[in-house]
Amino acid sequence: MKFPADSSGTTILEFNNEAWGQKDLFNTLHNVQLIDVDDDIEKDLDSGWIILKHPKNLKTLEFEYDLKQDFYGNLATDKAYRPVITEDYFHVFSHNLFMFPKTSKTNFDITLDWIDFPEQYTIHNSFGSKKRNQFLENMDVELFESAIFVGGDFRILEDEINGNAISLATRGEWVPFGEKEVMQVLKQTLKCQRDFWEDHSQEYFTVTMQPFFQETGSSFQGTGLTNSFATSVSNNDFTDIDQMVYLFNHELMHNWIGNTIENENEEEQYWFSEGFTEYYTYKNVAKNKIKELDGAFFINSINETAKNLHSLSIKEVPNSEMNYENFWSDYEYRKLPYYRGTLFAFYLDYSIQKDSNGKYSLDNVMKDLLKVATDENKKLNHTVFKSVLKKYFPNRTDTVFKEFIVDGKLLPLADFYNEMKLEYEPTTQLFELGFELSEDGTQVDEVNKDSEAWKAGLRSGDKLYSRSIWYGNISKKVELGVLKEGNKVAIDFYPVKMAEVPQIQISEENTQILGF
Repeated sequence: MKFPADSSGTTILEFNNEAWGQKDLFNTLHNVQLIDVDDDIEKDLDSGWIILKHPKNLKTLEFEYDLKQDFYGNLATDKAYRPVITEDYFHVFSHNLFMFPKTSKTNFDITLDWIDFPEQYTIHNSFGSKKRNQFLENMDVELFESAIFVGGDFRILEDEINGNAISLATRGEWVPFGEKEVMQVLKQTLKCQRDFWEDHSQEYFTVTMQPFFQETGSSFQGTGLTNSFATSVSNNDFTDIDQMVYLFNHELMHNWIGNTIENENEEEQYWFSEGFTEYYTYKNVAKNKIKELDGAFFINSINETAKNLHSLSIKEVPNSEMNYENFWSDYEYRKLPYYRGTLFAFYLDYSIQKDSNGKYSLDNVMKDLLKVATDENKKLNHTVFKSVLKKYFPNRTDTVFKEFIVDGKLLPLADFYNEMKLEYEPTTQLFELGFELSEDGTQVDEVNKDSEAWKAGLRSGDKLYSRSIWYGNISKKVELGVLKEGNKVAIDFYPVKMAEVPQIQISEENTQILGF
């Protein structure tokens, strides 16, 4: 690295020791030194600073370090956000790769030279593909630090939408699908979303897709970055292309919902940034029949969302409880804004259509919110949302928003479906674990006497030596190894209960009413 030296004789570089759920990232740094200068280098783990002491008369510093992968064995989902560097390839996020001088400047001219790599070695990142020399003029530091850099045996699939470049960078031999099939899903998703928002302004966009080993079950994760979306996906028979359809449509929709239309208070408005993103994921996929998924997919998604919401023990907590501590420490709080926001968006969409005789829908609200965000530079808060919604839903905005979002009451789905003349089943099976575990997960604290867990013989005070629980899945048995008075007992049961949660029937009449 070459960069201006601080005239004080102390230059501070920033490299977070903790980021994106990863700890001890300083372990990836080796042979840290200034070149041709007597130096004193201090690493401050708490602040994430690399402190360089040097002569005051220096104009420019030349600095170097080695970055190395700090774990062994197969890549797993919990390591996907660490630097991955092997003989065959590298996969590194900008904040794990580069250091920036601590300064008040927010923009830099940045030159990247990728030297001494074999000719066939791919270089690909958030700022271009197959370029060994890159110049990023007046680059915003925050945008640069939110980027993905890959290289090696990655294969690049390229295409364009309205003259703008898109690409997929992937590697390895995929088991569940072909990369051309994934590229087709990516292109269709981006085109449909950009058409919806009437926004084809992004000249370059790439998705990177890194496979990792997982013996059973499927797992995938992704993060939206500058000009890019980086994914890591389990490469086995449990993963399928429909999961990629969901992942791409949800995460890429965040380019607008949650990014351009930005929350003023993250957790307080997650009902919007996550819930409305989820709703438009289902709607966009079904409207455009991405991978042949249609109105039946939309109905199934709404039904599952209703079941998932009603399965939560906190389903009616007020929105004021949606704060940073609760969201990041409790699984149910993390899921609540997705479910609540999705059903609220569904309710608003069809209520607006009915009240306006089909002239307007929630789509008009979303596009107006985008204009407010871009033209007026306003962030999304409850006041901003209601002021836009009132244009299309004038008589009930304050009432329904307070009841279903602020107070957290459940939507009266049966009344709503009757009003829409949808055919539905009035009851369904919900997931119910039926018991609560101690904080350390080793003992049963409480058992619901009306639950399947109680019927199977589970009692308060039972100690567990093993457990298998598929949360949210009523088709998988809960299997527990229990110690009762020192004896080992196997207990298993289906975690289900019947509940009055209406389920829309999949029929030609219903899909027509819903507009598919």
